[in-house]
Amino acid sequence: MNEFKDTDIARGWVEMYRMAEGSEARNTSFWAYMALDDIRGHDLERYWKIINEIRRLDDSDSVLSNLAAGPLEDLLVTSGSAFIDRCEALAKTDDRFKAMLGMVWKNSIPDDIWERVQLASTWK
Repeated sequence: MNEFKDTDIARGWVEMYRMAEGSEARNTSFWAYMALDDIRGHDLERYWKIINEIRRLDDSDSVLSNLAAGPLEDLLVTSGSAFIDRCEALAKTDDRFKAMLGMVWKNSIPDDIWERVQLASTWK
């Protein structure tokens, strides 16, 4: 896969989810989805950084719900033990991240990590 800059991937990912499902414009931005998914396979730190860049660019419910039920969920499924501390810390200081964490689906997230996700998404 071509090497893209993190900011370009984040912008492309946001653009894709702003477009109507099935539209040509959305299909044109699908490269960003594929680039981010490719990064997940070999550079989790970079993947985490791009997830956070995406939410900084657009923290609308629409984008956050797709980010939560996609990249963030995938990260927690495969590497939750390595990233849950960061998620908890961020949820304590960032209400929009906390909201996004609450949009994650359990999928096959390990039970101990899932309990922490649920707690972090409901902190007052």
